[in-house]
This record gives sequence, structure tokens and C-alpha cells, in this order.
Amino acid sequence: MSKWLRSEAEVLKRIASNRHTLANTIHFALDSAFPYPENAYAQDVYIGINIPRDKLQLAPDQRPGDIDYLIVPFSGNEILFERTIAIEAKIVRPSVSKPGRNTNTMGRTQATGLLRDGFPFVGLVHISVPEPLSSQMHWKIPILSYNLGPNGELLETGEHHLVDPFPLFSAKRQEGRVFALDLPKEIGYRVIAMTLSEDGERFCGNTVGQERRGEHNPIVSNKLIESVQALLISEPHLFEAVHWNG
Repeated sequence: MSKWLRSEAEVLKRIASNRHTLANTIHFALDSAFPYPENAYAQDVYIGINIPRDKLQLAPDQRPGDIDYLIVPFSGNEILFERTIAIEAKIVRPSVSKPGRNTNTMGRTQATGLLRDGFPFVGLVHISVPEPLSSQMHWKIPILSYNLGPNGELLETGEHHLVDPFPLFSAKRQEGRVFALDLPKEIGYRVIAMTLSEDGERFCGNTVGQERRGEHNPIVSNKLIESVQALLISEPHLFEAVHWNG
């Protein structure tokens, strides 16, 4: 396993550095904050990673100890602090020898703690990053041509895509575990599995698993929203601006 994969912060940073991967990872949370007929991607976001709770004037002896993804949407010059999202993330690292490996904790306590803290929208995301399988264990998916057969079917070209099935299997396994948490309806969730490149140094695709949109937190803390605003103004280096269409 590459050294960076052992660090939750580094995994979250690499996801956030790719707009497509980030969008797939946090869509459920944006959809919670901007439900239809609003558009989840009609506004850009500031995203902070592993923000210590004391930076937000929250009690330091409570869980979670930090906010894995702190997301503040903005549109033009308007920052939508009342739509702030806090996400608890869990990284799962299955291997060939231990395909059923799970996280040490499932994140329910931390996610419910974010509700208690008073964030407007709260999510839990489980990110599975399985060990790449050898090419001999990959699925061979035939490539179809644009030519039709005698029964109207698309003909195969004789070439194949090789697909590592481990991310799909790991996402399915994790879905059942997250569903069993019986999370409050205010907590949205997402399960996603990442496909690593052959050298294990980058993500080259992902398998999107189960997701659920959360509901607005009925106990939003105005004091906390003010703390988020103050942090973004006083320590902007803790956040990256993500422009979906930029």
C-alpha cells in the first residue's frame, strides 16, 4: 500500500483535487442542501479538510474531533453560510488477503455529533480504496461496434476492456454496513469505491454505490454558522475554492 493511502487527510485531499471525483463523492450532500428544483451544482463551494472543532468554537471534548469535509457553498459574491455542510468520512482499505476489512468505527457517533453541534446539513461518506487485483483477475468486457447483427444487436469488435471488479464488490459490502447503521433521516450518506492506477499513486475511476439525501437539521446553531463565517474570513488558507464549471 502506498504511504499516502494510509493517511485519511491525504485521501480526502486527493479526492478534493479532482472535480469529477469530488462531485461523485459529495453529490448526496449538495443534493441535501439544494434539493430539486434547485441544482446541486448551480453554486460553487469552499471546502475545508479536517478542520479542528476548536477552530469553530465547539466544545473540544466532544466527537468528532474534526470536520473531515466542511463545505460552504457560494454563488458569485454571495456566500451561503446557511447551507453549510459537514461530512464525516471513513476510509476502508480492503486487501486481497482481507477483502472484508472494515473501518475501526462506522461514523454514526461522529455524524450524529455533527447534528448536535448544529450544522445545517450533515453527511456520512464511506470511501473504499481496495488493493488493485492482478490483471488475470479482471473482468473482460467486450467492446461493441456500431455494426448491427442479423437480429439488430450491436456486434462485438473482438477487443475487450479489462475491469477490476474489487471496487464494485467492496462498495456493495460497505452499502450493507452503512444501511445497518439506521441513521437519522437528517444524515445523508454515500458509499463510493475508488479504483487505483496500476502504480497505486492516483485514482483512475470510481464505483458509485448507495446514497441517501439528508434533511435539514432542525437544531441549526446560529452561533456555529457565525463561527464558520469568521473562520472563512480569518483563515481562508484552510479552504479551497472549487468551481464546478470553471
